[in-house]
Amino acid sequence: MVFSRLSCGLAAALLLFTGLSLPVEARRDKAPVVSVSGNDGGNVSRSTAVDLLLQMDRLQKQIQQLRNQVEILTHEVKRLKKRQQVVLGDIDRRVSVLERGVATSPKSVTGNSTASAGAATVAVPGSANESKDYDTAFNLLKQGYYSRAAKAFSGFVRRYPNSALVSNARYWVGESYYVLRNFKLALTNFRKVLDDHPKSRKVSDALLKIGFTHYEMKNWGLARESLRQVVKRYPKSRNAKSAQIRLNKMKPRPKKIKSKKRRR
Repeated sequence: MVFSRLSCGLAAALLLFTGLSLPVEARRDKAPVVSVSGNDGGNVSRSTAVDLLLQMDRLQKQIQQLRNQVEILTHEVKRLKKRQQVVLGDIDRRVSVLERGVATSPKSVTGNSTASAGAATVAVPGSANESKDYDTAFNLLKQGYYSRAAKAFSGFVRRYPNSALVSNARYWVGESYYVLRNFKLALTNFRKVLDDHPKSRKVSDALLKIGFTHYEMKNWGLARESLRQVVKRYPKSRNAKSAQIRLNKMKPRPKKIKSKKRRR
């Protein structure tokens, strides 16, 4: 009995000694406590305590490696986000350039001239203020501020009546009113594109939207007429496909039944 109590005391002393020798980090992490029972007379050897310390050391190293990997992945995610922002900004810039119709090669652009007979007029901003005002209006449109965009584009037309961007501006005025379901003003501006700028590359878009606007107003005959013109004049274009899809959705005109006169 005395020997058993002595063994328990020595085991407790050994655990206390090894616990004090643990690193500060291990003590803070609250390592599992090994309970010692003197009933079976078992002792905890120093080699067992050393094995526990080695296991804890390996676990700490693995945790540190995982933390390093997390830091590396976090840094990579941030880098990819920055890269994505650069790419999206470049795409947005290219879309704006294409919208204005600016040619990529300066040799192919000379004022308001066209590349060939019947070709669309190349739109080139005449001044820095003109380009800035147009971009401001276009940004309002992209952000969904259609009422403000319509006013901004209308103001652009008044300030720069001779600009090569006027046809584009008038089209976007019509588009803004179309979204706002002010179909009367939408038609007015779409028609101005057709009447005042017959060589503009926006003619196809304006003609398609005239058909769509008549469709919304339930002017079925006028809608069919405009949409069929798009299919006929621009058969391989994206607008022609959109026009044909809308035509297919429209119900065919009812056939008039001719009344036969009875013979007497």
